Amino acid sequence: MGEKKKYTLLVVDDEPIISDGLKSLFEEEFPDIFQVYNCYHPKKALELFKFRLPDVVVSDVKMPKMTGIEMAEEMRKVKPDIHVLFLSGYDEFDYVYSAIKQDADDYILKTEGDATIVEAMRKMVALLDSETLFMEEFKSAQTKVTYMAPAFKQQALIHILDGSVSTEAEFKDTMAELENPLPEQKKMLLLVGTLKEKVTHMTQENILETVVGLLQKAYGDKIAYIHKVIYRKSFVWLLESEEEELPALLFVTALDIQKMIQLRLGLLMYFGIARESVSWKGLSAGYGSLWTEMQRQAINEENSIILERRELSISDSFNGEESDFEQMLAPITEKLRVMEEFLMGENFPAFMEDTEDILKILEKSKRHSMYALEIYYSLGNILITFINKKNIRPRLASRIQLMELFDPGSFVTWEQAAAYIRRLTDAIRDICMETQQNTMMSITERTKSYCLSHLSEDLSLTVIGQAIGFNPVYLSRIFKQFEGTSIREYIENCRMDMAMRLIQNSRMKIYEVSEKCGYQNTAYFIKIFKAHFGMTPQECRDMR
Repeated sequence: MGEKKKYTLLVVDDEPIISDGLKSLFEEEFPDIFQVYNCYHPKKALELFKFRLPDVVVSDVKMPKMTGIEMAEEMRKVKPDIHVLFLSGYDEFDYVYSAIKQDADDYILKTEGDATIVEAMRKMVALLDSETLFMEEFKSAQTKVTYMAPAFKQQALIHILDGSVSTEAEFKDTMAELENPLPEQKKMLLLVGTLKEKVTHMTQENILETVVGLLQKAYGDKIAYIHKVIYRKSFVWLLESEEEELPALLFVTALDIQKMIQLRLGLLMYFGIARESVSWKGLSAGYGSLWTEMQRQAINEENSIILERRELSISDSFNGEESDFEQMLAPITEKLRVMEEFLMGENFPAFMEDTEDILKILEKSKRHSMYALEIYYSLGNILITFINKKNIRPRLASRIQLMELFDPGSFVTWEQAAAYIRRLTDAIRDICMETQQNTMMSITERTKSYCLSHLSEDLSLTVIGQAIGFNPVYLSRIFKQFEGTSIREYIENCRMDMAMRLIQNSRMKIYEVSEKCGYQNTAYFIKIFKAHFGMTPQECRDMR
C-alpha cells in the first residue's frame, strides 16, 4: 500500500481573523491530509491558485471587489476539476443558488460553527480519495486497453447492426482506432447462425472462431476478411467479398460447417445467408431482412439453412410492403429505450418529441402491418408501466378511455391509433403537472403555517427545512416559484404585521414587541419597522 496522498487547500476570506482561524482549524484537524495556504484578497488568491493549483478552495461568498463566486469562475478556467466549499454569513437563497450554479461542492453558514465546517471537510476528503482511486484505476485501465480491443470491436459492430450509425462521420468515429475496421467502400455478405440451446460465452466464441477458420480455408482470397459478433443471441459473420456467386457457394459450405458443429459440440446450428453483399450502410436493414426471412420460413431440422430469396413471390408481398419499417425497426427500438427514461424522469417535452417521430412512422403503415403493431404495443407498454408506477390510472380513466390502449384493433386506421396515443400522453402529462402543482402548494402551505406558528423563534432556512423535511435550497426555490416572494420576505412581512398589531393594541414595551416578533436586537427591529411602515414603532404608538 503506497503512502496516502496529501492534498492542497486554499482558504480565502477578506476577514483575516476568519481566514487565519480556518487555516489553523484545518491544520489541526487534518495535519496529514492537507497542505493549507490562506490569503485575504480574491485577486491575491487567484495568483496563489495559479502557482499552487490546490485541490480544494474554501472561500467566503461575499468579498469586496470580487465575490467568491466570481473568483471560483476564474479558477475553473485554470483547473476545471477544482472543488469549492463556500462559507458565508448570509443566509439568503440568492447566494446559495449562485454557489450551486458554480458547481460548489458544499455551502456552509459561518454561524453553523467549527464542527459543521470540519464535517463538511471530512466529506470533501472522502470525495478526493475516491477520485484519486478512480484516476489510479483509470490509468491502470489505459495500460490494458489493448486487451479490450476485441470488446470495442464487438460494440462497434453492434452499433452498425442496430442502425444507430447512419452518417459517414459517425461511421468513421465508430471505426476509429479499431484493428481491422469495417471497410468504408467495399461490400460485405451477411451470414447469420442461431442455436435453440443456450451455450456458454466460451462456446459462443469458439463457434465464431471455428466458422471463420473454416470459411477462410474453403474460400481463400475470395474473402478478404471476416468480421464476427454475437448480436441479439445470434452469430453474425460479415464476409468482405465482391464474389457474386458467394451466397450460392456458401449454401454447400454451411452444410459442412453445420455437420462439424453437430459432431463436435452436439449442437444443431441453423444458418441464414443473405442474397447479396451490401456496404456498411446496408448491414442493419440486411440483417433485419435476413432474420425475418429465417423466421418466416419456419426454420427447422429439415430446413436448417435459409438462402434469402432474390425475388419475392405473391405470398411474400406483405413483407415487401414492409421493407421500410423493417429497416427502421432497430433504431426505433433503441429510441424507445431512451423514451422510457425520459418518461420516468417526467421529461415530457423530450418524451413527446420522440413520441411524435414514432407516431409519424406509425401513421404511414398499412392497416395489418405486424411491424406497426409491434411499434404500438412497445409504446403502449412504456405508457402502461408509467401509469402503474405513478398510480394514476383512476384519475386517467376519468379523462380518457383506457381500453383502446390494450386493443389497437378498435381503431380503423393507424392514424386513429396515433391520435389516441397523443391524447393519452397529453392527459398523463396534465395529471403529473397537477400533482406537481399540488405538491408545491402543500409544501408552501406547510412552510407558511410553520413560520406563522414560530414567528418569535429562529426561522433560518436551515431550521425551516429541518422542520418541514426538505432541503433548504429546494424549499426556498419552491416557495419563491409558487408564492412569487422569498421565504425571508414572507417572514419579515408576517413579523411586521404582528409588530403593528402589538404596537397599536397592547401595552408591551418596544423591546418586548421586538422579542415577540423574533428580533433579539431592538435597534435592528426599529430599523426594519421604519423601512416597512415609514415610521418608528414609538412614532406609530404616539399616533395612536
